[in-house]
Amino acid sequence: MISIDAKRCIQMTMALARQIIRDALRVRDQERVWIHTWDHTLDLAQEVAQQAQLHGASVTLTLMTETLLSHILKKAPQEAVTTTPAHWLEGVGKSDVLVVLDGPNDPALFKAADKGKVLYATGQLIQLLSTAVSNRVRTLFVRSTAFTEAAAKAYGLSHSALIQENNHCMSATQSAIINLGNRIKALLSKHREIHLSSSEGTDLRFRTRGRSFIDDGIIDQDDVQIRNVLAQMPAGSISIPVDPTSAEGTVVFKWPRAYLGDTIENLRLDFKKGLVVGNRALKGEKTIEGALQSGKGTKDQLTRLTFGINEKATTNLGQPLDELIPGSITLGLGANTFLGGSSHSNVAYSHTLNDAIVSIGPTAVIMDEKLTI
Repeated sequence: MISIDAKRCIQMTMALARQIIRDALRVRDQERVWIHTWDHTLDLAQEVAQQAQLHGASVTLTLMTETLLSHILKKAPQEAVTTTPAHWLEGVGKSDVLVVLDGPNDPALFKAADKGKVLYATGQLIQLLSTAVSNRVRTLFVRSTAFTEAAAKAYGLSHSALIQENNHCMSATQSAIINLGNRIKALLSKHREIHLSSSEGTDLRFRTRGRSFIDDGIIDQDDVQIRNVLAQMPAGSISIPVDPTSAEGTVVFKWPRAYLGDTIENLRLDFKKGLVVGNRALKGEKTIEGALQSGKGTKDQLTRLTFGINEKATTNLGQPLDELIPGSITLGLGANTFLGGSSHSNVAYSHTLNDAIVSIGPTAVIMDEKLTI
């Protein structure tokens, strides 16, 4: 007999799968759906596949296991991870929908691994997502599947607090996200100059480039027309590429950030002509230094800006959920091709800042950790 807890888990998995296929991606008859999963997310992946088939779609499911990833990072030759498999890129280019379930179960395996190999592995995912966007493949990155007990332990977090914050973020409405996002989008369309300042030492200027995209967690045909085809779950942000040669000054991040099995604390980055010319951190400095040294392309350039617009997001946990908190901004180093930008890299490091005065052109849009528009 199935226990009550097991039944509840099954019901929640089915409900999430329906939300992914029916609401977020709006899968239709005859569409081609590709699901990329980990071993610990296989139950959800199978339910997503079944829901897609109920909508008349054909499904391809690919699997990466933690055991295989560990082998790749420890024993496989560098050549095995330096190039994204051609059949991956060909396959995603011929798909209508891509679902990526984030992982692995335990990110601690990244911490002791060769950073070059780790970045090549993450670079494959970056290229996969970028190829999907360039081909207008509706893509959902389900980051909540990475919030496991093992991940919480690796980053020194309460698993229950992480799940609670995730559930709060999932309860945000599309209309509320769009309403807040459109206010910021209007300013970003008029002004390119961004200035950040804080009493902690932040004084940074840079320019945006290209179009901003609101991630409300739903990809419809209007989104497809403007190539806004990458959404995350939970959602609630607006992002724009940054001119990679424009950053000048210093940014100090007081909030921690989980990255490759490590926690980066009190990170300071100094920029000149867009390049990181100095970096210091109270904790995790070797991990950041490894990414900057071992990465390729625009690894050490500021290339992305994100504003949090999910009003249900409230708690800083040093996780990607921080990016959704209104009154915070997130800066990204490395690739921005998945945003439609032209900066290529196998690094996509992001860190969230909550204590800065943020101005778009002449307008201060964030003060005292709150949006002012």
